[in-house]
Amino acid sequence: MLHDARNATPSGRDEKAVNAVTPTGTVKLSVIDLSDEETSTSSSDSEDQTFLGQAAATTKSPAEAEQVPAANPPPPQAPPTKVLFLDGIRGLAAMLVVVQHSREFVPELHLGSVAVDAFFILSSFLLTWLFTKKSMKLLAQGAGARAWAFALVDYFQKRFFRVYPLFAITAFVLSRLSFENQHRYFIVPKPNEVSLYKMLVFEFAQRYHVFWTLPLEISYYFIIPVFVLTTLKMRRFWWVAAVPLFMWTVYQGWTLIRNSHESLNHHLHTFVLGSLGAVVFVKLDLLIKKTGFKFRLWHLVLLRAAEGLIIALMLSVIFRGLLFDWVMANPAPPPSGFPFVGVYMTAIIVIEVMQPSCVSTMFEWSVFRYWGKISFSIYLLHTFVVMNPSISHQSNYFNRLFARLFLTIAIATVSYWLIEYPSQLTAQHISRFLAAREKSSSGGLVRFTCMEKINIKQQSAAAEMK
Repeated sequence: MLHDARNATPSGRDEKAVNAVTPTGTVKLSVIDLSDEETSTSSSDSEDQTFLGQAAATTKSPAEAEQVPAANPPPPQAPPTKVLFLDGIRGLAAMLVVVQHSREFVPELHLGSVAVDAFFILSSFLLTWLFTKKSMKLLAQGAGARAWAFALVDYFQKRFFRVYPLFAITAFVLSRLSFENQHRYFIVPKPNEVSLYKMLVFEFAQRYHVFWTLPLEISYYFIIPVFVLTTLKMRRFWWVAAVPLFMWTVYQGWTLIRNSHESLNHHLHTFVLGSLGAVVFVKLDLLIKKTGFKFRLWHLVLLRAAEGLIIALMLSVIFRGLLFDWVMANPAPPPSGFPFVGVYMTAIIVIEVMQPSCVSTMFEWSVFRYWGKISFSIYLLHTFVVMNPSISHQSNYFNRLFARLFLTIAIATVSYWLIEYPSQLTAQHISRFLAAREKSSSGGLVRFTCMEKINIKQQSAAAEMK
């Protein structure tokens, strides 16, 4: 499934790109700073993917910077930042789905299933990260039940407007097509079988073609808050649950045969891997900042060696060879369904978010990121292009290739600006409304606190006068 990263910018948002390479040659992660008032309107799940405690980026010129006194500089504030390479991963995954359904490039490799796993992991990683950040803030403030209720309502309404409007419109269009076109574009097996209501409520038999991933993602949305709060309540003993949970995901990945159009039970471990990756990142990020740990050269060499091995193993599983032909046989049983690559993807994402390299820089390519922005529309609507007879019946391979590529991007772009972007703006307006209501409900307490502070200051001043 596609989601937020999910980079169209609404008015009022300040974008600043952080340099990719420092003068010392260290690769940094490119990010976009977002304002506190507006969430991202990108096509990913990352409304405000934020590093905890990241230093603010400056927009001053070198001459202006020299004029700032060095003594007692103000503590840097942490701006929300958006990780750009995750957009690129999602964009490439969306195109892999198009490649899989076109059946033009080794369809037995299941590249589409690898892309679906990438969607699941990105979605769970980003949403777990965001909700962890929000929950830590509320816990630090000692927020009451009302604040938590507003936070949950805001979380779910954003998810609803991110996914449901475009799906509902696509389902409506499908219900109005002739059976011939229903069968061609969404593989409907029988005439008079499509029911708009049953599709909208995700009845299992009506999850046609690419629709099957949506109810799985939506179901996991309800698990994320429970997962995050349980992890935070365990405090420093979070690893006691994380270690056996990770072992369970690996066992499921090695032994469970997964295919498309199955229930959440068959793909739950993939979502959990993304959530575990987010928790590990947050915990390590906090620990590094608390201890002041600095990566030395030998740390980075070992990290890059491990990452390179992980990437090689993932490619070996996907393409069914490489290391398994050159070095040793695959110890896992041959996959008869989806290949198990979730653990490799999650590890690579965590490493690149913490210590970015050329891998993340590659996925920050603007083309990949644009595909990522419109990825949900690509995912839902590409079948109308790929399966169109006027394109699929052309004899020249390159005619089919470029027609599918450009028409898919064109249709997805129109869909994004006409449906997805307005839906995300609506979610933003609702978020502001909820924030205003929450503040107004606590206005009496705020005024009381301010009056108490004024009284204390007046009493202190009177005591000094005496």
